[in-house]
Amino acid sequence: MANRNINMDTNDLHHQFINPPREFGMVPFWFWNDDLTEEELLRQVNEMYAKGFGGVLIHPRIGLSRRVGYLTEEFFRLVRAVVEECARLGMMVILYDEGSYPSGSAQGRVVAEDPSYAARCLIAHGKTVQGPAKGFWHPNPGRALNDELVCVVLAKEVAPDVLDPDSMTLLDIHHSELVQYDVPEGNWRLLAFWHVFSGGTIRGVHADEEDNHATAPAAGDILNPDAVACFIRHTHEQYANHLAAHFGTTVTSLFTDEPMVFGRRALRQGKLGGKPEEKNGSTRPGKPWPFTLGFLDDVQQGWDDDVRRWLPALWLDCGPQTEAFRQHYEHAVHVRLERVFYAAQSDWCAANGLALTGHPDASNDFGALRKFQWPGQDMVWRWVTPGSDSSMTGPHACAPKVASSAATLQGSRRNVTEVYGAYGWQMTLDEAKWLLDWHLVRGTNLIIPHAFFYSVRGRRAYESEPDIGIHNVWWPDFQHLGDYARRICWLLSDGELICDVAILTDGNAAAWSAAKLLTERQIDFVYIDEIALAQAYIEGESLIVGNQRFRAVVCDPPNQDVHPRLAAFAESGGSLLTTWDSDSLVETLDATLGQDVDWPTHPNLRAIHYAKAGKDFYFFTNEGEEPIDGPLTLRAIGAVECWDPLAGQTISWPSEQMNERTHTHLRLERRQGLILVVDSQRQPEMGLSYPPLPGQVALEVNASWQAQDATGEDVSLPCPGDWAQISGWELFAGNIHFTTSITLPSPLASQPLFLDLGQVGEIAELWINGESLGLCAWSPHVWRIDQALQEGVNQIRVRVTNSIENRYEGMQRPSGLLGPVVIRQAL
Repeated sequence: MANRNINMDTNDLHHQFINPPREFGMVPFWFWNDDLTEEELLRQVNEMYAKGFGGVLIHPRIGLSRRVGYLTEEFFRLVRAVVEECARLGMMVILYDEGSYPSGSAQGRVVAEDPSYAARCLIAHGKTVQGPAKGFWHPNPGRALNDELVCVVLAKEVAPDVLDPDSMTLLDIHHSELVQYDVPEGNWRLLAFWHVFSGGTIRGVHADEEDNHATAPAAGDILNPDAVACFIRHTHEQYANHLAAHFGTTVTSLFTDEPMVFGRRALRQGKLGGKPEEKNGSTRPGKPWPFTLGFLDDVQQGWDDDVRRWLPALWLDCGPQTEAFRQHYEHAVHVRLERVFYAAQSDWCAANGLALTGHPDASNDFGALRKFQWPGQDMVWRWVTPGSDSSMTGPHACAPKVASSAATLQGSRRNVTEVYGAYGWQMTLDEAKWLLDWHLVRGTNLIIPHAFFYSVRGRRAYESEPDIGIHNVWWPDFQHLGDYARRICWLLSDGELICDVAILTDGNAAAWSAAKLLTERQIDFVYIDEIALAQAYIEGESLIVGNQRFRAVVCDPPNQDVHPRLAAFAESGGSLLTTWDSDSLVETLDATLGQDVDWPTHPNLRAIHYAKAGKDFYFFTNEGEEPIDGPLTLRAIGAVECWDPLAGQTISWPSEQMNERTHTHLRLERRQGLILVVDSQRQPEMGLSYPPLPGQVALEVNASWQAQDATGEDVSLPCPGDWAQISGWELFAGNIHFTTSITLPSPLASQPLFLDLGQVGEIAELWINGESLGLCAWSPHVWRIDQALQEGVNQIRVRVTNSIENRYEGMQRPSGLLGPVVIRQAL
């Protein structure tokens, strides 16, 4: 655990915050998706370096040319060139373990080496018999020569799709896969369970290796240790052969990506479970479950009956133990996947000086993340968006918190999010900022934006877009967001999360109900599961789990059986909430623990408390669309500073100490994030005042505006107005400069003043009298301008960049300076 009492010189701390080490910068997924050249690769590396990125994640992707290929000598020659350039520049490189995803196939090389290494599953084939009857049945699932009959179960059907568990009997399998039955009166079901290949594939790297294509690479069996060893030999070991000299320095980690036990688009894949289907007089009861050679031995552990007899419960109702068996089976799958796939990669990475990172297939799975040196999750396909319930409800809402929880408990220095993937060309920097804050305030400290495209040639522009890089019109401005992220990622590293509450949940399916209630009331938490709990110990009234000390544990779902260690925790004086509802949970915790952050309740306020360098840092974000304003108090006491991670500025902040708490006032605008730093070694400064905020309109800017394109040529566009509605400009994506002049009345010259551009589509950079006042990529588009103004005539120039969605999707999103433009006095 980090030592909170290691003090750092304040000036040095300010310097590190304003310009953190490069390792905390974004590390983009870099799509290698065309016919690559060394010259262009190195140019793009230097583009990313110039924008402050911390490194690159090399991702072989659909569209890669066959001339380059995957894991070829030419491929590795280009990889080495990039790694050596990153070493020269001081950037990190994260290697990717597949071509392209999900992991475990080595672009089909695993199955090509041994066809028995293909992904597998368990299916059921059935027959209904009306007793009394006797005879033989050949449960033929199809023509596949490699299908293997696991067992056949006979059971009495007491209601449609409901079996009597006491009647379930294993039948002997005779020559030629025949079974004999002899049943009395009643409805009977014969159920045959087959171990078969799933037919799953992965997305490869060439255009003809896409989903549903005949040459899509076969998925490997990631539950089979021999298949996983083959995978590591083809990928990891090949990287080691070419790059071992850079392992542990420039090459920091290896990324594994959403491994799927079936593979993608499996021919026999569907939801786990499912209702039976009638076909040609026989019954096919539902969809497949994961399986591999020897897996029944894993399932048998912890089940007190022959698990073969209980296989019908995976598809049909077999009485009170049905759900328990399904959960037991799923748990066995997770345990085996962690042991066979994740642990093998983790061990290999540790032995080679690398960190395993990436993410599992499910957003709320953090049990598998115990095997990751840098735990991670992803956020793609618009799973979570501003202004919707998705940010707080459902399994995807758990993603950043399960990754940061895993990192907190095991003391990982970094935890990862892969973000923005397939959010579409409609994604703006406004939405990108919201998603960034959504992750950061939940503890993420390594951002991997998805993706930086090597090429958008042809249909590459529509393959998991958007490109966040050089092909996007916002690229000149992306460092604005990158520097913000780098400062917060630095802040949330090498210190200690201050958090009193744990949520005990299923490690492979974290619950979100309690998390939502706590997050809306600025009560931070860490997820734990029974495996973490088994390693915990009690010290006084606290439960110590990994590197974290908890004073309260919330069980979600509630009404669980109390774990013996939690019972002892409660007996020692800890707060254990096994029974709660939405009305009582927060009130009970507040009464028991007190409040770390006490701001008048606002459901869109988010907060995280982190300690490092002997100081307490409170990072606040506004997840809503309206400002949050008011007095607040903090548990930490001392002198306060306000750090602006977007502007890279630090100022002393008014506060006072009362009743052993720090009292102050804060306003968070839409999309704003701010840090309050509390230094317990100093007393609050006296006589400080809050910075002015924009208030009423002092002057309307009604002067005519002149428009110029990026080359400086005059263009005829309305201002204020929307150029996307002008004939010939509907599909234009780029930037236009608007200039005008205003005369500042003398009475205003000595006052704090703000320029408010009103509605802008979408990004604006402001100059006054030739001085740049910076960028604003989301509303409100407001700048403080009085220090740049002069009495008399002032020149105003605004560069406006619109959405590239207009070019690629023809959406005609509002573009330009729409206004109204006004100058505001201070409140």
